[in-house]
Amino acid sequence: MRLLTWPAAALAVLLAASQAPAQTGSLEDRVKALEMKSEEKAKPAGGDAVGAYFDDGLRLKTDNGSFEGRIGAFAIVHYTSFPRFNEGDGYTENFSIREAAVDLYGRLWGAWEAYVRARVGPGGTDLYYGWVEFNKWDCLKVRAGLFKEPYSRERLEDVRWMDMNEDSILSIMTPGRDLGLMVHGSPFDGIVNYAVGVFNGNGVGGDENSDKDIAARVALRPGAKMESDIIKHLSIGGSLTWGNAENDNQTPFDFESPGTGTVWNGVPTGGAAANWENNNTVQRLGADLSWNWGPLSLKSEMTAWKNKVEFNDVDHETFRAKAWYAQVGFWILGSTRLDNHRPDIKKPLFGEKGGFGDIQLIGRYASLRMSDTYEEHAGLAGSKNVTEWSLGVNYYPNAHVRVSLMYVNYRYDREDSRRLLTANGHRLDREDALIVRAQVDF
Repeated sequence: MRLLTWPAAALAVLLAASQAPAQTGSLEDRVKALEMKSEEKAKPAGGDAVGAYFDDGLRLKTDNGSFEGRIGAFAIVHYTSFPRFNEGDGYTENFSIREAAVDLYGRLWGAWEAYVRARVGPGGTDLYYGWVEFNKWDCLKVRAGLFKEPYSRERLEDVRWMDMNEDSILSIMTPGRDLGLMVHGSPFDGIVNYAVGVFNGNGVGGDENSDKDIAARVALRPGAKMESDIIKHLSIGGSLTWGNAENDNQTPFDFESPGTGTVWNGVPTGGAAANWENNNTVQRLGADLSWNWGPLSLKSEMTAWKNKVEFNDVDHETFRAKAWYAQVGFWILGSTRLDNHRPDIKKPLFGEKGGFGDIQLIGRYASLRMSDTYEEHAGLAGSKNVTEWSLGVNYYPNAHVRVSLMYVNYRYDREDSRRLLTANGHRLDREDALIVRAQVDF
């Protein structure tokens, strides 16, 4: 039986070999063919494979570029201290969440974008940004949804990239987010940047009338195509808004200092206040300048406000206000940051190059002056002139982490007839605050 087993096995092998298809080509060709078959099996039916990688957020992208996406998040925590006043005066030192949000961004076929920022905090969740945009061409883009009106370089800066922990006193006169439609672009290789939009005119809330606000901005970068960095990042801009305002007993803008939350005008005097309303057109006009040259940055901006106010349906006055600021910043170890961009830290802590990170020093002066119609006609009290001095220190261990300290001092010009007092009855003609920020974003 053993002698028959060996020849039978050999015969079976020969028969199997004769029935198998002949393999042609080199071993390398056969390996490539197997890899191609494996990739075809891994590819989803009816779609393109999506790759994921991390670069300034978690990014997603198809091989053919038909889809690009990004998922990011950030959290900003503040601690505010008031050296001059205490709880009895209505000032409480506290931790607060300045901002925390999740960003979702998607781009389809190199022409359509969608962006959503969901803001979260102790008070709940809201939609901070939400827009769709057609932007196949740099010179002509169309955006619709909830976003910032194109006015004021300072206000257009994202909260993550603010030079200081809080904006200047000028910011309270500028529009913020609103629902609307905007056409914008950067023709001539970025030398010109323009934006024109139509908005509800009531911010994030609902619209009170059919009248719409118009906002427009033009900025010039004369050195955008130059090799030299001296004027490559010099920008000169102008902005305006125009629209109707018809609301009762609402001040034109929030008379509240950004760094302390102090309401310095629009405070009732104790007597009977008149019935009054913002009426007719509201006009803003602004100009700004920004220059970044290596570690040095210079910024300045001015804005003017004008609208009519009606008292008791008979008396009309024109409300006017003007504000401006000037700011200088410098990176000690040579890092840089362009407007509305993440900083470029030359030697980040724990990075491949190794280093300390970098420190940015910033100083700012700001002033706001307005006509005094509210005391005379509406029975409201407070200051009509405010000045601000601010100093800031930003430490970036790397481009995604920030620890900052800001000192701000406000001075309120007043007269005895419109004294500004704290809860304890102390005279409030000046105040200061220390604001510490801790921030992580990706």
